[in-house]
Amino acid sequence: MKFFFSLTFILTCFTVISQQANDCIDAIVVCGNSNISSNASGFGTQELDAATNPCVNQEVNSIWLSVSVAVGGSLSFTIQPKDNDAEVDYDFFIFGPNSNCQNLGSPIRCSTTNPLQASLDYNITGLSETEIDQNEGPGPNGNSFVSSITVAAGEQYYILVDRPNGDGGFNLEWTGTAGFLPSPAVTQPENIEICTSSDNTLIDLTEDEASITTSTTANILYFTTYRNAFDGTNYIADPTQFTYTGTENAIFVRVTNPNGCFEIVDFEIQSTSFDNPPDLSYAICDTDRDGKVDFSVNDIILDAENAIGNSSAYELTLHPDENAAVANTGQITNPIFSSPSTTIYARVTSNLSSDCYITYPISLNLNSSEFPATVNLVQCDVDQDNSTDGITKMDLNQSFPNADPTSISYYETEADRTADNSIANPNIYTNTTPFNATIFYKIDDNNCDSLGKIAIEVNPTTVSLNKISPVVACAENPADEFPESTFDLETIRLNTYSGMDVAFYESLEDASLEQNPLDGNYRTTSTFLYTRLETNNQCNTVEEIELVVNTPPELTLEESYMVCTDGEPLVINAPEGFDGYSWLKVDGGLAQEISNEQQVRINEAGSYRLEVEIQYKNSNQTSSCFTYTDFLVSPSIPVIIDDVIIQESFNNNIVEIKVSGDGDYEYSLNGENYQSEPRFDNVEAGFYTVFVRDTNGCGVTEKEISVIGFPKFFTPNGDGANDMWQVIGVNANFGDQVINIYNRYGKLVKQLYSNSIGWDGLMNGQPLPSSDYWFRINLENGKEFKGHFSLKR
Repeated sequence: MKFFFSLTFILTCFTVISQQANDCIDAIVVCGNSNISSNASGFGTQELDAATNPCVNQEVNSIWLSVSVAVGGSLSFTIQPKDNDAEVDYDFFIFGPNSNCQNLGSPIRCSTTNPLQASLDYNITGLSETEIDQNEGPGPNGNSFVSSITVAAGEQYYILVDRPNGDGGFNLEWTGTAGFLPSPAVTQPENIEICTSSDNTLIDLTEDEASITTSTTANILYFTTYRNAFDGTNYIADPTQFTYTGTENAIFVRVTNPNGCFEIVDFEIQSTSFDNPPDLSYAICDTDRDGKVDFSVNDIILDAENAIGNSSAYELTLHPDENAAVANTGQITNPIFSSPSTTIYARVTSNLSSDCYITYPISLNLNSSEFPATVNLVQCDVDQDNSTDGITKMDLNQSFPNADPTSISYYETEADRTADNSIANPNIYTNTTPFNATIFYKIDDNNCDSLGKIAIEVNPTTVSLNKISPVVACAENPADEFPESTFDLETIRLNTYSGMDVAFYESLEDASLEQNPLDGNYRTTSTFLYTRLETNNQCNTVEEIELVVNTPPELTLEESYMVCTDGEPLVINAPEGFDGYSWLKVDGGLAQEISNEQQVRINEAGSYRLEVEIQYKNSNQTSSCFTYTDFLVSPSIPVIIDDVIIQESFNNNIVEIKVSGDGDYEYSLNGENYQSEPRFDNVEAGFYTVFVRDTNGCGVTEKEISVIGFPKFFTPNGDGANDMWQVIGVNANFGDQVINIYNRYGKLVKQLYSNSIGWDGLMNGQPLPSSDYWFRINLENGKEFKGHFSLKR
C-alpha cells in the first residue's frame, strides 16, 4: 500500500502541447498575451494556395491560431524552434483583418525563408518592428523576419504556423503592444484524496468546482487528457459519477469565457489502497519451557512497515485483539511483548485521513521443544578390563535416536554449555563419574533450540555366553584357508530374542558405543558376536554368541557309470571315513533314497546322487555337515556283431568288426588279447573266432571268420617243409571250390579242390619247372580270389 502526493500547475490557456493538425475553422483562440508552446504536426485541409500566395508555399505541418485584438497597438512576435538546428525551418502566414475561413484572401504577412538556403546562423522567424518588408521567401530569399502589423481594437486575425522541414515544437512569444481578449480567472484546485479497497470507485469530480472559478458565465468541462481539454473533445459526460480505475488519474478542467478564451487547470485523484495487507507470522522457541516467549514489538513494526512501503504516509500501531485495533485502543507500546501463542492485530491508518485504515492479524507462535528437559540414558558397563567399576565408553547420541547428531552439542557442565565448550567426541564418551553422571545438552533446530540434561546410569555387566551357543554352520567353500559361512542374524533374532530390542556387534566396544551394528546375513569364520539388549533405548545386558564354522566333507566319485541291462547289478563303493551315507535316485527333480550303506547296488540306468555326512561335536552339541555329488548311470546292453569286414591283400589283410550297443567294448581275434579298437591289421590268412566283450562285464559275443590267403612260394622237394601249395582260409562254409592254376603263358596246368591237401608241383605226374604260377578261385558267395606264387626247386 503506497500513497503518492504530487502537485502540477499547468497555466496553459495559450500553451499547446503536441497539437494535432487543425484547420482555419478550428483555429486556437489566443487570449491574454500568453506565450504559446506547440508542436505543429501534419495538416488538415490544404487551405494555403501557393499560386496566390506571395510566399509560394503550402501547408506541411501546420497549426492555425485566431487572434482577437482588445487593445490596439503593434502586433509582433518571435517564433523560436525548440531545436536550434538550422535544418528545423518554421514559416508563418497572417490573414486579416476580419477575414473568414471561407474567404481568407492572400496573406498580409508571410515568411518562407529557409535558414540553410539563406545561410542564416539562426532559425528564428516572426514579425519585427524593425523590418519593412511584408513578405519574403521562399528558400534563400529574406532573413526570416517581416514587418509588424498595426492593429486596432475589435479586429480579428488568423495566423498559420507551418514547419516544412525538420522536426520538433516551437515557442511563440508576443513582442508587440497590442492586447488580446482576457482569459477567465481560475485557481488551481486541490487533489482529491480517496480511501478505497477496490477498483472502479465512483467519484464526484465537481466537489471542489467552486474553488476553481467564481465566474457565473464560464463553461466548465472535465477531461482525462490535456490534449482533449485543449481541443475541447471527449469530455467526461457526467463528472459527478466518474469511475476511478484504481490507479492515480490526472483530471484536466477547461474553463471557457463567452468570448472563447479558456484556461486549463488540473488535479490528481490520489487513493489510499489496502488491497493486499501483509501476511506476517512469528515463531519463537520456548527454550526454558515456561510456556511464554518474548516477541520484539519493534521488529514486528519494522517488518510491517517494510511490507507496506511508503510508511511515512501511514501510522502503524499494534493491538492485542481485533476489536482494540478497530477502536484504536490498547496499543502495544512496550518493546517486548511476552506471551504464549496468540494473534495480535495491526492497524494501518492513512496520515491524510484517520477514517481511512485497515486492520489485519499477525500470528505469534510459541514453538515447544520436542525433547524433554531430562533424558535418561542407561548404559551397560561392558569394558574389556573392568565391567564392574561403573566407568565405560558410550555414544551420547543414543540419547536422541531420532535427532540429527550434527545438531546436538554435549557439555560436562552448565558453565561449559554457556561458554560453548562442548565434548569433542560424544560418540566415544567415557564417563568420569562412576555409575551416575549428568551431561548437559543443546540441540540446534530450525524450529526450536532445546536445552536440557542427560542423566547417565552405568550398570555393572557380566557378559555371559548365550544358551543357544554355539550357532553352527558349515563352510561354504571347504578349500579356503580360513573357511567361512553365512549366518542369518535375523533368524537368530526371531528364534532367540523374539519381541526384544536387540542389536548384534562384532566387539564389546561396538556394543558399548552402539556403533557398527550387524544385520541380515553375516559372513564370517568361527568367531564370537555380542548382543546388546535394550528397553526403551536403555541397555539391559550384553550377551556373547559363539559362531562356529565346520568344514564339510570332501567327496570324490566318478561322474558316470554303466549298468548291464541283462546282467549283474552295478556295484559302487563310496569312499571311507564318513559318518553317514545316502544314495539317492533323482527323477524329475525328486530324490528318493535307495540305500544308506557305504556300498550300493544299482540295477537300472538314471541320475543318482551320493550324499555323505561328517559329524562335529561343539560344546556337547552334535552337528553335521553334508556334501553330495551327482553321477549318471547309463545302460550297457549285450553287444551285437553286425558285420566283420575282411580286406584280403597280398601285403596286408585287414579285419574290422562292426557292432551295435550302448556300452564300452573291446575286441580280440583269439579270446585272450583284447584291444579297444575294432580294427586288426596284418592278419594272417586262416580261420578265426572274433570276440567282442563289454568292459563293464556285460558279456562276450563271438563270430567265426576266415581270412583267405595263400603261400607266396612252395618247394615240393619232399623235405616236409612247404611241399604242398593250397589256398588258405576256404572252409566248408564256402563249399568245395575249384582252384585253377596257370603257368606264365596262361596254360592251365592244374585243377584242385579247396578241401584237398593242395598241389605238389606235378602235371600229369611230371614235375613242373621252377617258375611263377597264377591261380583263380570263384567262391560260392560270388567272390573271386586270384594271385600268383612261385614254385622253387
